[in-house]
Amino acid sequence: MATDRPREPVLLDPKGPVITAIACTVGAVLFLGAAGAFVYVTVHTVADFDRSDGVWAWAGAGLALAAAIVAYGGMSTILFARAERRATLQLAAQGVDATALVLAVTSAPPSNDDHDQIRLLVRIDGPGFEPFEHSSEVLRYLFGSVTQGTVLPARVNATTRTFTIEPPTT
Repeated sequence: MATDRPREPVLLDPKGPVITAIACTVGAVLFLGAAGAFVYVTVHTVADFDRSDGVWAWAGAGLALAAAIVAYGGMSTILFARAERRATLQLAAQGVDATALVLAVTSAPPSNDDHDQIRLLVRIDGPGFEPFEHSSEVLRYLFGSVTQGTVLPARVNATTRTFTIEPPTT
């Protein structure tokens, strides 16, 4: 018998149209450039296969593989940026205002771009959905003044359990 389990909550970092357009442009440049390089290297490697020794064939295969990986990264960038923008718009349209009670604040490792972070455990509560708890890493410079017991404004999509929390006003 299947049980109807609610989705796992997801903290969304809202993305605006400009950031999405920039990410999609970068992804398209990566994809088109690398896909073109993949085709070029593959065609020349196959065409020169009989005229060269095996070393150059392996080098061509390695270059084609590297180009394919970069093209995949470009396409992934486009798809991820569009999905984040879609989730941002859906949260703005279908979300309800809620509150996030901070249950715990602990240190966290730095982000990929070396920004200091903290880990927040929050309980999200609002109209139209069951309260839930979520733990996530947030940037210290935005949420550094938060302590246990702080109440932050939040917005929640009750269907997808996607939410945002706003930093405290200073």
